[in-house]
Amino acid sequence: MTEEKALHLLTHTPVFSGANREEVQSLARLGSFLTLRRGDHLFREGEAVTRLYIVQTGSVRIYRLSRGGTRELTLHVDGPRQLVALVAAFQSRATYPGSAQALQTPTELLSLPLHEVRQAVFHSPSLSQAMLGYFARRQSELIGRIDRLVFSELSGRLAAYLLEQAPQPHQLPTNSELAALLGTVPELVSRKLGEFYRLGLIRLERRQVHIVDEAELRRLAED
Repeated sequence: MTEEKALHLLTHTPVFSGANREEVQSLARLGSFLTLRRGDHLFREGEAVTRLYIVQTGSVRIYRLSRGGTRELTLHVDGPRQLVALVAAFQSRATYPGSAQALQTPTELLSLPLHEVRQAVFHSPSLSQAMLGYFARRQSELIGRIDRLVFSELSGRLAAYLLEQAPQPHQLPTNSELAALLGTVPELVSRKLGEFYRLGLIRLERRQVHIVDEAELRRLAED
């Protein structure tokens, strides 16, 4: 049952979806699932990378602490079928550049042994190509986020974040967590979400957000 579940997740994860089925199946046999509750940590900044994680359900935020430990910067949030801290896994000194914390209860992840994943990638042209494509997308997303933090108003940053989670209904982080991700304060996030709701851009149901007016959100994100 675990192998079938792992195989289904891997074949629906962008990096592995185009790979040879036998290669993916061999990784699925090595996988195991773990479940976290909201607030649980998957790993901490500076720990050695020994496993590769893929989100099955829920979401995980990657964040860094200031040197004094008094401030947090949320780097990104990974949801279903996304790989957690994949870039760190392929660095020569494989340690986590940030901490990973579950945002929902339950958050379920597939855990794969890093050495075997690396070997599969190094020996598979299709996996290597998919991995390079993933790294390129991550870099593009990071550049886009930096641009938004520096040049965009909060409306644009929030709209871009919501669009990134589409088309599935998305469980919002707390306003504090979302503020850390968007580079603002919780009060302004709450105010802006309320504004989007009143304008008919989104629908909110117990922190589940549904996109209603994608075109207007896209216009705000691109301004």
